[in-house]
Amino acid sequence: MEPSEKVTPRISRRAFLTGVTGAGAVVLLAACGGTAATATPAQGTSKQTTSSSSSAASSSAASGSTTSAAASTTSAAAAPQGGPIKNVARNRTLILGITGTQLTDFNTFNPFLPGISTSTGFPYVYEAPFYYNSYYTDKVCGPDGMSCKDGIISWLGEKYEYNSDFTEATLTFRKGVEWSDGQPFTAKDVVFTINMLKNNAPKMTWSIDMKTWVKDIQAPDDQTVKITLNNPNPDFVFQFFTFHQDIGIQIVPEHIWKDQDPTSFTNLDLQKGWPVGTSPWKMVATSAQQRVFDRTDTWWAKKTNFHDMPAMERIVVIPGADETKMVQLEIANEADLTIDLRPTNIKAVMAQNKKVTTWTGDQPPFGYRDWWPVGLGFNDMKEPFNDKDIRWAINYVIDRKQIVEVGYQGAGEPTLLPFPNFPALQKFLDKVKDLADKIAVMDPAKSAATMQAKGYTKNGDGLWTKDGKTISMVISCPGNLFQDIAPILVQQLRKGGFDASFKLIQGPDFGTNTNAGNIDAFLLGHGGSVRTPYFTLRLYETKYSAPTGQAATYPYRWNNADYDKIVDQLGTLGENDPKQFDLFRQAMEIWVDNLPDIGIVQWFHRIPTNTTYWTNWPSEQNPYINSAYWHRTSPLWIYTIKAAQ
Repeated sequence: MEPSEKVTPRISRRAFLTGVTGAGAVVLLAACGGTAATATPAQGTSKQTTSSSSSAASSSAASGSTTSAAASTTSAAAAPQGGPIKNVARNRTLILGITGTQLTDFNTFNPFLPGISTSTGFPYVYEAPFYYNSYYTDKVCGPDGMSCKDGIISWLGEKYEYNSDFTEATLTFRKGVEWSDGQPFTAKDVVFTINMLKNNAPKMTWSIDMKTWVKDIQAPDDQTVKITLNNPNPDFVFQFFTFHQDIGIQIVPEHIWKDQDPTSFTNLDLQKGWPVGTSPWKMVATSAQQRVFDRTDTWWAKKTNFHDMPAMERIVVIPGADETKMVQLEIANEADLTIDLRPTNIKAVMAQNKKVTTWTGDQPPFGYRDWWPVGLGFNDMKEPFNDKDIRWAINYVIDRKQIVEVGYQGAGEPTLLPFPNFPALQKFLDKVKDLADKIAVMDPAKSAATMQAKGYTKNGDGLWTKDGKTISMVISCPGNLFQDIAPILVQQLRKGGFDASFKLIQGPDFGTNTNAGNIDAFLLGHGGSVRTPYFTLRLYETKYSAPTGQAATYPYRWNNADYDKIVDQLGTLGENDPKQFDLFRQAMEIWVDNLPDIGIVQWFHRIPTNTTYWTNWPSEQNPYINSAYWHRTSPLWIYTIKAAQ
């Protein structure tokens, strides 16, 4: 099963691209620029397979960050998998570029290992019971031809309903759904997955949530799942089984997982056909340089006339290195879509390749507002950041408008709170505008007064000092995501007297160190709410924290029992329950007073979409879903885009 690590001869970029664009293209595209890399394919790999040369980090925008759980099982020395694979023409291949010198988790496909990156294929393999389009409008709800109401699209599931007090949820699943190995998908797989998570809390992603909420789960028949909850929760199915952005519990096949230790199971053996999902994609090659998924012709959705086959025959995920290399890939038509780019780079791509466009075309902000507003976070257990007054003093010297104007050339917007400015959330945010306005105040004099009251004085360099020590604040940043705004923020903090610097951390080390609290401060987005405030508020709950040195579910390490009680109560209310507003206000009064982290900017996905080979991409004019390939909703656009040739 384990392939040898023999090395193939080097292949020139010109010769390689000739093979790609000709009939029967090879698997991968070489990285643009520089010398072609030496591949380390699996035993028996076709000579037509090469690797890409790349540099820089794995991006935490793709679902959060890659962390130690993933990295511990995925060293660069681990052997790749895959044998000879068929030829597929370039115009039938969808190529996706992610940041990083390599795929750090290429030899595991367990979606429940904390910190696993979703950017390398999980959304393509595991389909959702239901999908939610956060960008739906009165004119466009979802993809053409799909049943959609209020942004919710039924997929593996047909419907769900609650009992009168919202302590039971009954889900009905579609008939005819099959796993990719031909075994039937049934309600028993759902029951197995949820019980597996409950029984392994807190070791697995979503396990704490399932243990918190699920009292019992049963499958009365193959199409029905009945879930009894510990407390009322009218949003339970939406929160965990309606995939949106990076949210959603993947259902796994009981017949594959039942004899495994799920906390260490890699779920990856191509000779055995693993991973097994319900999608039309089968992984045929995986290494540090690439992941390749080929379309199968036995997809349940086609057999049941639920959905046509996707237009492409192959999906390739490659580490596209840093943004400079990804710009080159897009300009040369060597990638169809990449990770989101900074404004300068996205404009450079469009200027040099007229086939490349964005969500908003050639107009700012060149993308859509993501669910991931970026904040300056701290280890709130670590001195002096455990003092809320110090955090407020830091906030008073931050000029968010300057960060947007200089860092993003005006193509962005500031944020004060950790919520995305989505229309569905606005009714809640309006209730706390007066609280947010307190954070908006930039007042260096007030910051200085606070620091002096705490016993700090400025040294000859203008930095606050106490007992001979400055407030050292090394701001950790995932990969290169914040290289455009971090220097501006650091300059503002230093001007305010704080001994700030920043560090771009490549690969899984960012997640490892941040989740363990082995940092001073960090820039990171908040993956939480899209239509009600609960999912963002829960990021700060004590149950997701951990002592410094131990991996926490979320990195803030701010503990407040009164806040926890309010948020837990809020989690039991439905989307339209008026009591939500009062509880939200109460929670935010505590949050703003303590300011556990500091909002900086709303996050925009400036994703280049290349129309050379594929058209009908999502856009502002046709927002049938967002275009992030690492989000759990990506199958909706993968199944919807059309071949241009």
